[in-house]
Amino acid sequence: MSDLPAFRQRQLRGCVQALGLPAANLDWLRLDQALTHKSVDADYNYEQLELLGDAVLRLAATECLQEAFPQASVGELSAVRSVLISDRTLGQLAQDLGLTPYLIVAPAMKIGPSHLADALEAVVAVLYLETRSLKLVRSLLDAPLLRLADQVRQDPARQNYKVALQELTQAHTKTLPQYRTVEQRPRDGDPERYQSTVWFRATCWGTGHGPTKKQAEQAAAAAAYDALAQALASPPDAAPPSP
Repeated sequence: MSDLPAFRQRQLRGCVQALGLPAANLDWLRLDQALTHKSVDADYNYEQLELLGDAVLRLAATECLQEAFPQASVGELSAVRSVLISDRTLGQLAQDLGLTPYLIVAPAMKIGPSHLADALEAVVAVLYLETRSLKLVRSLLDAPLLRLADQVRQDPARQNYKVALQELTQAHTKTLPQYRTVEQRPRDGDPERYQSTVWFRATCWGTGHGPTKKQAEQAAAAAAYDALAQALASPPDAAPPSP
């Protein structure tokens, strides 16, 4: 801890306190690295920790869901987990946990959801390495993950809008929805970097935006789902929503 500047020491102590984690024997340098973006230092940043944290988070979420919903099918748990560990969810969760003020980035850089998601995964890696177990990780994340899991299970479309839309169309026809995705703004973390439109039977049913292609396509599928569901249940000449 003494190797860090005094102001950073205060920041990290505040971070640990905000997260409700034990400070004893914590590797403060590793935590500092987990909250440092590569725009600040190309070598000392969260990328390696993020890689480990991604795997740890997937395991922790799986254990949490299996224990909470023992009767759920593997398919349902996988669909719910895909939402819980998505960049969008993790970015929001990191913000809710209060990580934003502690993440160091270059002065001109704007912190976006994907950066927060990456930082949270890196922090998860730090917690795992402290005990070589999921104890600290689950003490931090079980409650918010279960709250979200309950919400997602009550609304099947939220589990994965692309999958939900595909299942919807397959129930009525063999034709699958198609996505056309373009990069509009080549800036990392820009929430409208990509624009995606979803097409079905030569008609555009929804448009979405996101910092990644995947998120833009999910947003497009979400925009299209209700209107297309209504149209498929109506006469063949039902029209799509106005752009």
